[in-house]
Amino acid sequence: MLTQLEQFKPHEITLLIGQASSGDVRAMDSLMPIIYPDLKRIASGIRHKQMVVSKTLNTTSLVNEAWLKLNKYGIKAESRKHFFCIIAKAMRHILVNSAKEKLCLKRNAKQMTLDVANLATDSEAQLMIQIDEIIESIEESHGRLAEVFQFKYFLGFSEIEIAQTLDVDVRTIRRDWLTVKKIIQEIIG
Repeated sequence: MLTQLEQFKPHEITLLIGQASSGDVRAMDSLMPIIYPDLKRIASGIRHKQMVVSKTLNTTSLVNEAWLKLNKYGIKAESRKHFFCIIAKAMRHILVNSAKEKLCLKRNAKQMTLDVANLATDSEAQLMIQIDEIIESIEESHGRLAEVFQFKYFLGFSEIEIAQTLDVDVRTIRRDWLTVKKIIQEIIG
């Protein structure tokens, strides 16, 4: 079964992204139904394959929050690649903010109870915040490594999809993925 993105020619979506970036509200409205199912698939992958930092932030909420954030601040994407980077960052920031909020609420709680399930999600929340800090530092010096990480980890893209999006060879993406994983593992331990 083809995803919505695969049903449309890449240049059609790129054209809509360009028009939406220029402030065309109709293009933004046309873009949403095309990419919404794919954004849900991406968000579902983030929540189920990676980590769940919030029991209340479901797949639909994550997509809707990311889309609201894009609408509020505007897309301003220079390309299709840039557009997906913006979405990945929006989802990452939403998850990190959710993790920070969870930890903040726990610190401010008047009564604490020991619950193994809460310990697991607290450690996931702390890990999400730590990964975000690492990716921000990597982004400053190695932008493509950060992009590869965001596409694979937060958007669930395959190495082939990442290579096509970044217009590089799949072997380059594999090397970048191994490098960024190694950096994160060295820091996290």
